[in-house]
Amino acid sequence: MKNSLTIIGAGAWGSALAIALSDKFDTIYLISKDNENNKTLGYQHPALSKPFSNNIKIDSSYTVIQRSIAVLIATPSSSFSDVINAIKGDIGQIPLAWVSKGFDPVSGNLLHQTFSKQMKNHHPCVISGPTFAAEIVEKKPAAIVVASKDKITREFWSNIIQTKTLRAYTNSDIVGVQVGGSVKNVLAIAAGIASGLGFGANTQAALITRGLAEMTRMGVALGADKLTFQGLSGIGDLVLTCSDDLSRNRRFGKELAKNVPSDKALKNINATVEGYKALKLVLKLAEKYEVEMPICEHVFKVTEGKITPKDAVTELLLRKPSDE
Repeated sequence: MKNSLTIIGAGAWGSALAIALSDKFDTIYLISKDNENNKTLGYQHPALSKPFSNNIKIDSSYTVIQRSIAVLIATPSSSFSDVINAIKGDIGQIPLAWVSKGFDPVSGNLLHQTFSKQMKNHHPCVISGPTFAAEIVEKKPAAIVVASKDKITREFWSNIIQTKTLRAYTNSDIVGVQVGGSVKNVLAIAAGIASGLGFGANTQAALITRGLAEMTRMGVALGADKLTFQGLSGIGDLVLTCSDDLSRNRRFGKELAKNVPSDKALKNINATVEGYKALKLVLKLAEKYEVEMPICEHVFKVTEGKITPKDAVTELLLRKPSDE
């Protein structure tokens, strides 16, 4: 595949995708609005081991979009709405997708809802799944899912994103894929707390399994297909994020397990912790749709300092027995 691709967001994930896809394009424009960061970013992202190839160009202007055959947004969800608004004048009919995970913090909506309000002539498309940036850069085999209600859109982006080491699957359930990609971050905090408290594989298995139940209930309430949560963006991403310390959310949970306050734990991680950002929105939706999410509720109590991590575990275990 030739021509140019624009990736908006030069964090670890955006940079990793630029490196992974660099063989497929003449040029990849990697956009960062942090001018100070751009001075040191030219060679490689500091969190990644592999340098940028010569066809990856660091830029701060959205005008390069006009030279591209497609645009991929890789910013945190908190910046998503601002980015969509900022690129309206340059995007035209150029295909647009995102790898951002989370909710719109202003509206509380899933990102495809925010997208549809601002980009009425485009089909929303999200790319998600069990992938760590560092492993994508090292070209270790992985799989990812491209979700859009529009068949042409998801097939276009699956061809864009697939490489020799990254397998792309398609899914029409854009709601379910986004819910999985968002809620799993909250559950990874719980897994980190459990690990930090010294609990073992039994605890992790229980958290992942019951966390999947919470994620599925939320998704179905929002109109998702429950089968989506048995796939890459559901159980796949959940297992990955809960099981490995490459996950910022899991590391954040391990900090909380030391009774470190949330603000200090965030500073110690020194990176975006999407699960923390999503917590209040997830629980607000759970209340609205009457979805039971006890693990997420107890993670919130811990982050707010309302309960200690050990007491949170005790409360969860002492809940009244129920059907699985």
